[in-house]
Amino acid sequence: MNNLTNKYGSFQEGAKRLQAATSGVPDRIPVYAAMHDFARHEFKLSSKDFYFKPDVFVLALLDTHLKYGIDVATIGYDTYNIEAGALGQEIAFNEDSVPSAKEPIINTPDDLKKIKTPDFSSDGRFPFVNGINTLFQELTGLTPVIKYCAPFSLAANLRGIENLIMDMYINPDFARELLTTLTEDVIAPWICYQQKLFPDAKSICGADAYASPPILSPSFLAEWALPPIVRLRELCGEGVYVPNWVGDSCFADPEEMFSCKLQACPKFLEGQDPDVEKIGPEKYKEYAEKYNVPLVLGIGSKFLAQASQEEVVDRVQNYIDIGGRGGCFALYLCGLAKTTPPENIRAVIKTITGYSS
Repeated sequence: MNNLTNKYGSFQEGAKRLQAATSGVPDRIPVYAAMHDFARHEFKLSSKDFYFKPDVFVLALLDTHLKYGIDVATIGYDTYNIEAGALGQEIAFNEDSVPSAKEPIINTPDDLKKIKTPDFSSDGRFPFVNGINTLFQELTGLTPVIKYCAPFSLAANLRGIENLIMDMYINPDFARELLTTLTEDVIAPWICYQQKLFPDAKSICGADAYASPPILSPSFLAEWALPPIVRLRELCGEGVYVPNWVGDSCFADPEEMFSCKLQACPKFLEGQDPDVEKIGPEKYKEYAEKYNVPLVLGIGSKFLAQASQEEVVDRVQNYIDIGGRGGCFALYLCGLAKTTPPENIRAVIKTITGYSS
């Protein structure tokens, strides 16, 4: 075992803590974070290096975890851009923001012919993803989480979200064919390719922010965004899930949204600020207990960027007091970015390690 592996092997303890938290009471509350933008700026790396060189990316993320004491190591990247970029959509890599898709490339039904199953060993940034997952496994001894852009959000990137929603009203056959083609010919094969690389991977996590209310109503969410996820589960196994729909606070009865969430992510319930802040963590805990699933509460990116350290401590304590009751709970730091004060991250970790032990 080399020095790097010794250094990063400590993350196995965090992985065990998270596993313990899914079924009972761990020694303390585990915490994980979405942080690629924060990590890049922490080490003053260019987008072209960070988002294209697996070794640069992985070492920066793991070292950021270690520096701030985030015990559950995850390799989160710009998931929404991988399939889209390989299919020909231009992705902007700016120094002051996270990578983002530019102009839509599916403008008419004839453009569906452009969608072909990529070569996942060479096309676009698929090799980058393969590289970061391989290096993560080598350094930590942990199996990576397989990630993908969910069908609705990929369609929204390629078609444009406004165009896609309009299609759902006036040309639903086109919208359905787009979603089906992406599901069957791009996303499912990409997941299966990753499963062959990492046969021990049990978690297959999709990103689907575009499907969140108020962008979609609950009825449209159930009709358009959920069925492709269910289809992916049929094609690729029970490990397929999408945890990151938000917008729960848009509804008079948040349980209407919670029900949709558990269909997309049957093994745990995730809530994120500002929804949790508005609804209260009690609603989430009660629903999770009712359906006997673990709960993950996410502290919001905007809150972490703007709150005082005292406010951060109060929120962490509140979420631990309520969410951590009886165990089956983890804390998630949503979207750490270059605007996140480092002292607020340290306040989170200090509170967790001292308050929940």
